[in-house]
Amino acid sequence: MTPFENNEVRKIAVLADCHIHPGRGPDWTPAALAAIGDVDLIVTLGDMGEVAGLDRLAQIAPVIGIRGADDADDARTGESVRILRLGGVAIGCVFDPKAHGLANASHPFEPSARWLDSAAELFGEPVQVLLYASTHRPYVATLDGVTVVNPGSALLPADGAEAALATLSLADGRAEVRIAPIGA
Repeated sequence: MTPFENNEVRKIAVLADCHIHPGRGPDWTPAALAAIGDVDLIVTLGDMGEVAGLDRLAQIAPVIGIRGADDADDARTGESVRILRLGGVAIGCVFDPKAHGLANASHPFEPSARWLDSAAELFGEPVQVLLYASTHRPYVATLDGVTVVNPGSALLPADGAEAALATLSLADGRAEVRIAPIGA
């Protein structure tokens, strides 16, 4: 795992579980693309689908992320675990926190015993923010001093959830998180 570092990044859009398959499945909607807004970086957390989906996002801002179960081969999302060091904040990224021993349940996030130690080992250092996916449901909580964020899905939300993404604003070594609902 190679850390991704950039102290100039101040605003991030986080997306997951979109399953982009132009012409034979979901594709970006104008509302989803507009919800991303003006950001310095887009982080994808897996199940983005075809490379065309990442390429469309790259027209908005640089893209980096991790691989889920429904992802085409691409260097931007080739790793299953990633640590981002952005604006003085250590951000760990995984697709499924249960698969990495960080959680007993993904929604709502239920941390496993010694999850902070497991996260520090997994990412090579303690993290201030844990980003994860795989549920198609947005979720934000602060647990044991770590902000845990699932952006949900911008295109295929789970039953009872609304389409959403997450934004992180970084300043003074802290991350402010907001779930951004996506209108039709």
